[in-house]
Amino acid sequence: MIEYIKIWKKKLIYFFFKKISSNELILNIKVNPDKINYFLELKNIKDKNNFLWFGTWDNKKIDLTKYRKYSPSYNSVFQIYKEGVNYNQCEEYNIKSELIKAGKKTGRGQDLNELDDYFKSLDRLKESLKKYGYRSQIELKNIKKINDEIGVVIGSNWELIKLQDKFGGTHRFALCKIFNINEIIVNVKAIHPDLLEKKDLNEILNNNDNLKIKSFLEKKILSKL
Repeated sequence: MIEYIKIWKKKLIYFFFKKISSNELILNIKVNPDKINYFLELKNIKDKNNFLWFGTWDNKKIDLTKYRKYSPSYNSVFQIYKEGVNYNQCEEYNIKSELIKAGKKTGRGQDLNELDDYFKSLDRLKESLKKYGYRSQIELKNIKKINDEIGVVIGSNWELIKLQDKFGGTHRFALCKIFNINEIIVNVKAIHPDLLEKKDLNEILNNNDNLKIKSFLEKKILSKL
């Protein structure tokens, strides 16, 4: 049995690396944000290109209530919209403005004016969420950003785990938590292989249609969450 599992494991690795990477398998699903109760630090993130993450990485998940201490982006949204801190006094703004002043690159703007514009855009995002709810990139017609939803992975016990920043949607996720948006879109970046049973492995490995594989995995995940 052990040898059998090893053979299947090798086949799975080959399959997901060669035939369908996490970049190609765009798996977006609707969930209640309250189902996300953990996050994973960047240092514990496995291979970004593989949809299956082997190992015990999910044991290193951290309770979401501690996320503000690890993520300036997440913390800053709470500072602004929960505690009434001016955006130019929040943690992330201070960090990014210092980088800009030092001539370094930052994803929020190339100069202080662009940085200000970005943080002001959070107000528009807040109003949109309150009026329309969470809208996917497809609904917003941002087809090139179709996988730019709230990035999560799924652990071996079917727990939804938010990825620490740099995987999309941290500001959106924080706003949804603050304003009690009851449905969001998450982009599943990876799952633990223990979630797949033998019949699931056969279904995947014997199928050459990526759309059917995606549909199969989506149904499997939604049935368990």
